[in-house]
This record gives sequence, structure tokens and C-alpha cells, in this order.
Amino acid sequence: MNNNLKYKSIKLAFSYFLFTSFLSGNISFAQLVIGDQAPNLVLSSTNNSIQSFAFPNQNKMYLLFFWSTSVSKSKENIYKYKRLFTKYSDIGFKNSDGFDVISVALQSDKVAWENAINEYDLSKLNNCIAQKGYSDFFVKAYKLTETPSSFLIDELGKIVAINPPLNTIIDYLDNKRNSLLNADVQSKLFGKVIVKNVPLINEKIFLLNDKKDTLQIATLDERGAFLFKNINASTPYYLGLNKSTKITGDNLNFVFLTSENSEIVSNFKNTNNGFEYNLSEAEIPYLKPLVDNEPSIKKDSGALKQMYVCDIIFETKTTVLSKESLLKLNAVIAKLKANPKTKLEIITHTDSGGDAIVNATLSTKQSNSIFTYLVSKGISKARLKSNGKGESEILNKCHDDIPCSEQEHRVNRRTEFKFYPIP
Repeated sequence: MNNNLKYKSIKLAFSYFLFTSFLSGNISFAQLVIGDQAPNLVLSSTNNSIQSFAFPNQNKMYLLFFWSTSVSKSKENIYKYKRLFTKYSDIGFKNSDGFDVISVALQSDKVAWENAINEYDLSKLNNCIAQKGYSDFFVKAYKLTETPSSFLIDELGKIVAINPPLNTIIDYLDNKRNSLLNADVQSKLFGKVIVKNVPLINEKIFLLNDKKDTLQIATLDERGAFLFKNINASTPYYLGLNKSTKITGDNLNFVFLTSENSEIVSNFKNTNNGFEYNLSEAEIPYLKPLVDNEPSIKKDSGALKQMYVCDIIFETKTTVLSKESLLKLNAVIAKLKANPKTKLEIITHTDSGGDAIVNATLSTKQSNSIFTYLVSKGISKARLKSNGKGESEILNKCHDDIPCSEQEHRVNRRTEFKFYPIP
């Protein structure tokens, strides 16, 4: 054998060794870093189907989340990532066609995985399972060292963050979005505490600062609800509960914090002193009261009287309800169902851009769109009235031909909800 042929044989043998060693997992490479191309994924999904993600994928940004039902820490992020999907999956972004979440369970127990999808209501996410765990061929490429692990991937398929905190993800997505953010300052915190599906009532809940000093105390009402006023929305808080005879045994891990419309924010952490949850700045908006801008709420025999709520339901001149808008309307529905002796007037407004007659017609269609959605969710037509006012009630200087910023125009594209008692 000549030297050249001998060299080729050695090179071929070494290449084969590298390939087989890679497949067997005997060779480990450097961890992925920010700026790396996200490796492709081909994994089993629900309904015995296969999902394939070759990055960049559909010019979208992705949060890729590796977790396991057997790792309790995984649960802490599930609710957060589901809310991220709900908030950002249906808005416009600069240079990107959207945002999505890929959930990959690293476990052999497929039944537990399927049960978790139902329990946590993850059906809208891209749910995949790697039953060989870290040894799965495609999972190996991510060089994971722990579960849970997450990767934020941009529309070019590049990794922009590894195991990022929630605030980092939100800041990144907010900087990429087309529309301006609502600059309203939140000063109230409203939520509910449930144990499994049952409200926790007549128990004290504590609002704590980052040093665990008690700032305010409230008593959970018959709905398990609490309200804290005069908060600083830019400050992280802790919520605390004492040990209780109402929370024992298996229920210790099923104490949940929810929003006013019963959307789960997260589960409380079971500690030696009771239960606590570290509420970050990014999560505080989920606990914004439906009536946050109402100066006074009067009650009469359990029914709300003359309650006024104002919100942005239509970001642009459209009659289509976005996913984000539907969440807001679901909160209105919850309020109507909780107070059956009330009726509601829906009043929509537009900005001054365009023809006044066209705007009047548009706002009428917008209020009718909301009316139709509420009826489809079981609210009686007799309790509802829709009213479109177009640009006839501009709140600021932004009348015809007066230069204004997008944020100033946005204030006028509002929807008012006025609740009245049924005679």
C-alpha cells in the first residue's frame, strides 16, 4: 500500500470514528452560544404526527422550550410561556412574520406528557416529545445540560438568548413589534387565589417587597379575590400566604394565582412558612383590574352600578378581533356572568384619520363585532347595546388636519364598556 492510499484509509477510518462517536454520544462539543444557528428539529408531536423545524422557519421568531413533566421547575415557566404566546402570537413585528413557541418534552412517558398538555391547556403551542430525552438525535445538537432549558431564536434562525428571564424575552419582542405600547400607568393589583379549581376564601394574602417586608395585607373574598391599590407597577413584588388547614396533602402543589378572568398566572411556591410567588414587573399587567380606570364602583344587591371601563380593542381601522382583543373581551364576559343583573353598552370610537362618515360606519361595525362575539359566548342580546360614534368624541387635540403622534391618535381609537343595573 503506497503512502497516499494509506493516508486516505486512515483519514476515512478517523472520519467514521467521529461519525459513530457522535451518534453514540461519546463526543461532546462546545455548548451553543448566542449568534449560533439554531439546529433543526424533527420530533414526534400530538396525534402521532411528526413536526419538523428547519431554522429559519417561516420567517418567524421562536421560543424553544425543553422541559419534562417529572421536573417540578418546568411548571414554573409553562404558564409564563403560554401567556407570551397569547400576547405576542397575533401582533405585527418589524422584519418578521410573527412569534411562536415550540415546547419539547424530554421524557419517555408519553401519557404523562399528553395529560400535561391538557392540564396546562397547551394545545395552541407546537408540542413535541423526545422520548429518548437527551439522547435523541436532534436534541443532542442543542447540547443541553439541564431541564428546563430555553432558546430565543430570531427570524433568521439565529439564537439571540439562552435561558433568558421573562423580562428579557418581553423586551426583545416589544422592541421588534410594529405598534406602540400602551403608556398607561398601572397602580392596582387584582387577582384570585384558587386551590385546584376551588377559591381560597377568608385567608390573608400579603404584598411584600423584594426584602420580604410586608407592604399591604388583604383578605381573600368569596371568589378568592384580592385588590392592592397604590402600587408601583415598575417594581417586582412577592405575594405571600400563610400555612392553612384548607391547603393540605396533595393540594400543597396546586395553589394557583389567577387573573380576574381566571387565567392562571402561575402556581405559588410551597415554603416552610407558607406559600409565596415572586411577581415580576412583566407579569403585573396580567393582574390589572378590569375596572382599573374606574374612579368609583357602587354595588347594589350584588350587581354593578354604572361601572365604566375603557380599553383599546381595535389597534387599527379594522373590525376583526385579534387574539389579544378576545382576551380583553373574555374579561368583560366574566364580569357580565359574575353580575347577571347588569346590562352593557358597547361604545366604539375612531381617530380622526380619513372621512368622518366612513369612520362613523366603521365604528358601528366594530361595536357590532363585539356585540356578536359576546352573544356567541352566551350573553343575552337583551343585556347588550352597541353604539358607534366614529370620530365625534375626540379626547385630545387630534381633530382633522392637526398633526399628532401615533400614540396620541391611538388614545382616540378606544372602546368604552358602560355597565348598568337591569331595572
